[in-house]
Amino acid sequence: MPPSSDEYEKLRREAEMLRGTSLSDQSPAAVKRRQMQSGLHAYVRYTGIGLQFLLVIGLGVAAGFGLDHWLGTSPWFVLAGSLLGSVGAMIWVVRAVKRMESSKEETKKQESNKDKTL
Repeated sequence: MPPSSDEYEKLRREAEMLRGTSLSDQSPAAVKRRQMQSGLHAYVRYTGIGLQFLLVIGLGVAAGFGLDHWLGTSPWFVLAGSLLGSVGAMIWVVRAVKRMESSKEETKKQESNKDKTL
C-alpha cells in the first residue's frame, strides 16, 4: 500500500535532512537571498580587480615620476612607467579573471557531482 500524502511529506522531509538540505533552502526567498549574495560577491571581486588595475598603473607612473625628478629627465620615465604599468596591469587582470572563471567552473562541477550522487 502506498504511503498517504502526510507520510509521503514526512519521508520527503527526512530525506532532505539526510541530504543536508532543508525545505526552507528551496523557498523563493532563500533562492533570491543566495542569488543576491552571489551577485554581491561578484561585485566586490570585480571592484577589487579594477582598483588593483589602477594601483598597478599608478605605481608605474609614480616610479617614473620619481625617476624623472631624480635624474632631471622630463617626461620619459613617466611615459615608460605608465606603459609598463599598463601592460603589467592588463596581464594581472587577465590572469585574475581566468582564475575566477576556473574556480567558478570547478564549483559548478562539484555541485553537479553532488546532485548526481544524491
